[in-house]
Amino acid sequence: MKCSDRRFFRECTLFFRMGVAFCFWIFIPSVASFSYADDFEVLKNENVEVLFPPTLTQVARETAELVPEIRQDLEEIFNGSFFFKPTIILMNDPERFRRMTGSPLIVGFAIPKKNLVVIDYTKIDNHLKFKYILKHELCHLLLHEHLSQVPIPRWFDEGIAQWVSEGVMDILHDQKDALLPKAAFSDRMIPLGALNEGFPQNPNALRLAYEESKNFIDYLIKSRGRKKLFEILRLLKEGTPFRKAFFKALGTPLYEIEKEWLASLKQNINWFAHLSYYLYEIIFALGGLILCYGFIRLWRKKKAYMEEE
Repeated sequence: MKCSDRRFFRECTLFFRMGVAFCFWIFIPSVASFSYADDFEVLKNENVEVLFPPTLTQVARETAELVPEIRQDLEEIFNGSFFFKPTIILMNDPERFRRMTGSPLIVGFAIPKKNLVVIDYTKIDNHLKFKYILKHELCHLLLHEHLSQVPIPRWFDEGIAQWVSEGVMDILHDQKDALLPKAAFSDRMIPLGALNEGFPQNPNALRLAYEESKNFIDYLIKSRGRKKLFEILRLLKEGTPFRKAFFKALGTPLYEIEKEWLASLKQNINWFAHLSYYLYEIIFALGGLILCYGFIRLWRKKKAYMEEE
């Protein structure tokens, strides 16, 4: 591994261990120096620079073709322009990527200050999934380009990125095993304020943080309309602090809308659905009761037989 490669690795590892995915004050070394490490090749055009190992040459070409299409989609959604040229690093070493991020669940991450996206391609099993993950990460870059005057909460950033990428997260997750309904029913939701600076490292808590982020943005759009969300973004772009922008756009404090959102989650959960979350526990408990009942019956029969003898 080249010296520049090791330096990049150390800085990205530090970046994630601090628990903040989009901090501007952390220095990330020049990507250009990393670009020419022996195990990476470079594909460059007017839209993007892609760094990749030789085994991902075809994926790198697809990436270069996807970026203009994704950029156009994002510009149409946000009515803004992509002024920068992103650098995208494709990796095929999951262990090395895990050491950088500190979590086996993470698929990709963005570093807005460097216009950089890093993706572990070994966790991606189809072209459409790759497209949406790439769109998710580029959305982070676009948001931070336009909202650079004020800090934005991590949950807000992630929620919007998931919204524009059809619900795709930048972590591995099973959509059939959502944690949000169970957490809402049992009052174990993570307060949004606890997700302002970063997300937890615990796998289940990390998944829940992503689910909450997306669901809150979905609720905001459903209850207040897409125009109100864009009004918040406009105020943030002008330099209005986040909570003040929220209140000015919606006329309601953030904490009140968070209460509404939590109440709506509980209303949408019925007892039958809640019991289904504990299906395995219920089956196991019933199995234990049946076993105990069978043992008692067998013991009583044996006792009666011995008394007859």
